[in-house]
Amino acid sequence: MAYKTTPATFFFCQGRVLCSREKHWIYHLVFASLLLLTSAGICSAQSKHFPQLGVCADLNQASLLKKHGYAFIQPTVAEALLPLQPDSIFKSGEKVRKSEVPVLAANVFIPGSIKTTGPEVDEAKIAAYATTVFQRARTLDIPIIVFGSGASRKIPDGFSKDAAFKQFVSIGKRLAPIAAQYNIVLALESQNKEECNFLNTVKECIEVARAVDHPNYKICVDIYHMMRENEPASIIAEAGSLVYHCDIGEKATRSAPGVAGDDFIPYFKAFQKIGYKGMIALECRFKDMDAELPLAAKTIRKQWKQALQQR
Repeated sequence: MAYKTTPATFFFCQGRVLCSREKHWIYHLVFASLLLLTSAGICSAQSKHFPQLGVCADLNQASLLKKHGYAFIQPTVAEALLPLQPDSIFKSGEKVRKSEVPVLAANVFIPGSIKTTGPEVDEAKIAAYATTVFQRARTLDIPIIVFGSGASRKIPDGFSKDAAFKQFVSIGKRLAPIAAQYNIVLALESQNKEECNFLNTVKECIEVARAVDHPNYKICVDIYHMMRENEPASIIAEAGSLVYHCDIGEKATRSAPGVAGDDFIPYFKAFQKIGYKGMIALECRFKDMDAELPLAAKTIRKQWKQALQQR
């Protein structure tokens, strides 16, 4: 009599009852096979995902982004949300609502006039400002606020870096629950040493995010800043689920991908390894947006595909 090789009938294969040791190994074989199939399915699902592409730009450039098929625009917080202005000037985000492509993120969270390190830090003032940002972002369905703000977090001369770290973590612990109230994710971004003297690497941002320890406090990986600091792509894998957003630009002059021909494949492989499901925003110094936007999209898609093929 022939039996199908299912877990329920393995024990009677070839007309005999298997011993306990054989049962033990068969159980492990079946479990390993199921685990392999599940993992293959997960990897396959991850590999099919290509991030939505957007651009850090002024809102008046939205039509150009739409022309070239970009999925979103990422303006500054100051332009999109006017947090230092009253509601009468904000006008319920009229400018954002008229944008020809969705505003799915905003950057430059806190202006240089509001300090997040040093002796002038005022947590109550920061919290009040952030609350306005998050409230207005929620009304406009902007889910991500990128926290770079180099002028705000620059450590003053003579101030302790350890003390600045503690201040920054304390601020993060205060802001993250407020962001959560409005379903906003705050994404901390590293900035290279030429632009700021604090949190220059993704690795340092990981330390802050882990210390804050809140689901609404994540990391924005800016590949340009990583390249300027010669930070290895492997750090992205170390950050893992903390990675929530990505900005990109070429190393030498922050040109758009494809202009200088930089290789982003190692970074894309790291994103694919962690199953990244977020977006990628071009944060570049454009010379000719009309020509460089399609080039950048083509370059990113090509290198993302190459990264998949090399995994």
